[in-house]
Amino acid sequence: MRCLYITQEYAPHFTEGGLGLTSRGLPASLQIRHGLVHDLIMPAYPWLVERSGLRTAEIGRLPARTIGSITSEATVLRLLDHGGPCDVVLIKADAWYDRDGIYRDARYTEFADAVERAAFFGASVAEWVERTGVTYDLVHANDWQSGAALAHLRARRAGGSPALLMNIHSAAYEGHLAGQTALGDLTRTLGLPGEAVARLRRRAGGRESMLVLGLLSADAGVTCSPTYARELPTVHAHSAVADVWAAMDHTGVVSGVDGTIWNPAATGRPSVPFDAGTVDEGKRLNKAALQRRLGLVEDPGVPVVGICSRFVAEKGTDLLLAAMTPLLAEGAEGAEGAVQMVLMGPSVEPFRGALAALASEHPHRLACVPRFDQETAWLLYAGSDLTVMPSRVEPCGLNQLIAMAYGTLPVVSPVGGLRDSVVPVDSDDGIGWIIPAHTPEAVRDTVRSALAVLRDRPAEASVLRRRAMARDWSWARTADEFARLYRRLAGLAGAAAISSQQEHV
Repeated sequence: MRCLYITQEYAPHFTEGGLGLTSRGLPASLQIRHGLVHDLIMPAYPWLVERSGLRTAEIGRLPARTIGSITSEATVLRLLDHGGPCDVVLIKADAWYDRDGIYRDARYTEFADAVERAAFFGASVAEWVERTGVTYDLVHANDWQSGAALAHLRARRAGGSPALLMNIHSAAYEGHLAGQTALGDLTRTLGLPGEAVARLRRRAGGRESMLVLGLLSADAGVTCSPTYARELPTVHAHSAVADVWAAMDHTGVVSGVDGTIWNPAATGRPSVPFDAGTVDEGKRLNKAALQRRLGLVEDPGVPVVGICSRFVAEKGTDLLLAAMTPLLAEGAEGAEGAVQMVLMGPSVEPFRGALAALASEHPHRLACVPRFDQETAWLLYAGSDLTVMPSRVEPCGLNQLIAMAYGTLPVVSPVGGLRDSVVPVDSDDGIGWIIPAHTPEAVRDTVRSALAVLRDRPAEASVLRRRAMARDWSWARTADEFARLYRRLAGLAGAAAISSQQEHV
């Protein structure tokens, strides 16, 4: 079985978040563990290729195509020496992708022509697949940036093969088409297939987006946890995404963690290696190293809250700021209730300004790292005691999965993948704390409860750490579920293709 995996990110070289980690881990595990051969295809980001020191080889060229106001050819490259088992193909079109960000500029503002970029990429993917003549059994597309690709591939496929799967990592991001161009012009300005535009018109009812386009072109949908799959129609009520999702074949699978990257026992990294048997000493040593690296007061008695995330509204950043501000202000370092925080990841306004002001007010208690940095991330997870995720929406959440692998205990909202992965601490096999409401007070009080265990009941905290590290969130588990889904969809597609052939005999 051969599969095409369409993505915008690939860790550790070209990544902004969970999609990059998933694109690295899931196809590799499916190929190695289940023999499902994967080709990955994504845009080429020249500055990231250069920064990563990676080599490429040209394997083809695509003719000039006009999308919006830009006419551009595309060069097709094979990515070399990337360290994974799957072939990775890059669509190089510098007019679209030679920028200082994957999705957004240096101020984390989405590129104004994001929809046009996705339209160009989608058409290029479909044309490259057709030119190669490779027969795929299944195409796995990710997020709204792949919606145009699925529309083009559906328009070109014979019968029902290949099977088309749309993976939603967050339905909060759709690639809205309203205001981009008149719907009647979508075929002309964005190069979308006429039948796909007609289908979008019929089903979206004025709520058109690239994500809806992809869902309507797919045979099935999948998202990053069973709970989010159930929540999606409610969380995104009144959207066309919710309506289409509810009516289609869909499921949810909790994502995994790459144990070769996120391994607390690994050597040759800034973090001191440890395992479940040495977690307490490992935490102590790594906390000191983290505090030194980021200019925090070096004190083993002060709990550290470490969070690697995007600091945006759906992550509950406003709740986090309101809850943690008084905790940061309480007492001198080492006093009861004192806490330090390390936050890594991009932020949007007004949170960017609020975080900067808070860090300026508490320079030795709060450190903000504005972009993902792998070496600091290893130390963040190894040296933190808690991670806090008051998310309003969380399709999966990789931060808590990685944190648990490092014995960092989670404090989370009971939504999406957080509900599916964090067992409440008051259960027999409990691991973390559940925030009962989306209020600053509930977040603050739940964090206080966790801090009390760390401070007053260290033996209990040690048990929780070891229990968290024992949980299996590997890609092997996730791949097993996806392999079953792939085979089911490919089987249905194959049966549809046979039926189509028989109708024409």
